[in-house]
Amino acid sequence: MPRQLSAVLPSTATLSSIMVGVLAIMVLPDGKFLLAASLILLGSILDVLDGQLAERLDAVSDLGKELDSLADVITFGVAPTILVYHLLLIVGVDSYIAILTSLAFVLAGAFRLARFNTIPSDRSAYFKGMPIPMASVLLITATFWQHWIINVWWTVAVIAVSFLMISPYSYFKSKHIFALPPVVWVGVVAVMLSVWLGAGWQAVPFGIFLLYAVSGPVLSLYGGVRQRLSQAKKFS
Repeated sequence: MPRQLSAVLPSTATLSSIMVGVLAIMVLPDGKFLLAASLILLGSILDVLDGQLAERLDAVSDLGKELDSLADVITFGVAPTILVYHLLLIVGVDSYIAILTSLAFVLAGAFRLARFNTIPSDRSAYFKGMPIPMASVLLITATFWQHWIINVWWTVAVIAVSFLMISPYSYFKSKHIFALPPVVWVGVVAVMLSVWLGAGWQAVPFGIFLLYAVSGPVLSLYGGVRQRLSQAKKFS
């Protein structure tokens, strides 16, 4: 593949992510919430695609990193924030609470991205804080689950997800997920089958991203306990 083309392809995917994020914002005033959510999900696919293309084509660049951060702010920060705001108003949440809750999400996401950009690049390291695309998709998949979570308690869910983005918890990158042992995958599949049978197929995507969300605190707790046990053995 020509070098010029391999350098352009990742940025094309990133720009496409920005485009669908802006389109999601444009359709929200017309009440097309499902379309907006679908566009944000499409943006998440493009977000994964641009990273994979950049790595496989050896086209990682500072420009690409900055462009990717801008795309994340728009597609997974601003667009979901406006979507959350509209949905909160629909279910009767006070407008001031809806505004503050929605702003908490986009501000936490922007802070998380800024912090990420200041950390030296290390593809083998874990993410610090829940990535904003995953946080955004978690909320969106929740809305697809028979709209059970679209109520006044969603304010708590949004605040909790916002906290996870700026938290010090460690989160898996895709390479860590694919490297998990088969027994973990068997367990995840078994849990998702149970969710499907108990709550319907709409709950499965939400269940997957919820598992990812709680993996951060669990992983950090496990690491802390393991460290304390190691220190106890050292002094015993």
